[in-house]
Amino acid sequence: MTSQSNEVHAEKRNVTVGEFREFVSRTSYLTDCERRGGGWIFVRKRWEQKPDASWDNPYMDQDEDDPVVLVSWHDAVMFANWKSARDGLGQAYTFQPTDNDCMVHVDFASAGYRLPTESEWAAARSASASPPMPGKKSRKSIDPVDRLFPGGLWGEGGWLLDKLEWCWDPGDVAGTGGISDLATTGFTQPRICRGKGTDGQNGEHPSRGACDPFAAATTLGFSLVRGDQTPASSDRRRRLMS
Repeated sequence: MTSQSNEVHAEKRNVTVGEFREFVSRTSYLTDCERRGGGWIFVRKRWEQKPDASWDNPYMDQDEDDPVVLVSWHDAVMFANWKSARDGLGQAYTFQPTDNDCMVHVDFASAGYRLPTESEWAAARSASASPPMPGKKSRKSIDPVDRLFPGGLWGEGGWLLDKLEWCWDPGDVAGTGGISDLATTGFTQPRICRGKGTDGQNGEHPSRGACDPFAAATTLGFSLVRGDQTPASSDRRRRLMS
């Protein structure tokens, strides 16, 4: 049996512009930034919200095989369920409206697509991480007001041009905000996003923050995993096989 890190690394895949275009074309889906006043782009050394910025107009050149950006956490969840249905797989996410929120349930045992948990994201990153570039100017010299992505609280990094990805986990930069059961969480809770950008001389600390789930920016996209790959489930499979 492969290790947890290898399992996730083998399954974690960026969602491309072309894949997202098919989703929008087949469902007439409108992303959060298209419905809520536009997305965030970085212009003249600061973040600006552009009303016409979207995954299809990201204010930069993109090919169909490039990772899609300017998508919110909600957009990513909806895409995952659509892709699961398209491929004849069980959908990982179900929704239960409440008075003040909408509860999102994830079935980690589903064969369908879903966002990685933070631990799955980190395992996939560690399996493929490249060493830091030598001779780079220290990122700690960047103005902390200018470097922060709007809508996020940052524990590490949060740099201007970091490529970030949504994770399933709700919470804040200190952890999961007291949530012990990741299988059911609120739709409006901040969500962890992670990036490969690092600070520190040896690049030990990847960018890590908690973002508004409605946020969308030119640096923010997502990857998907499939199947039951959580550490607890791996332990269960090992016990069953022993």
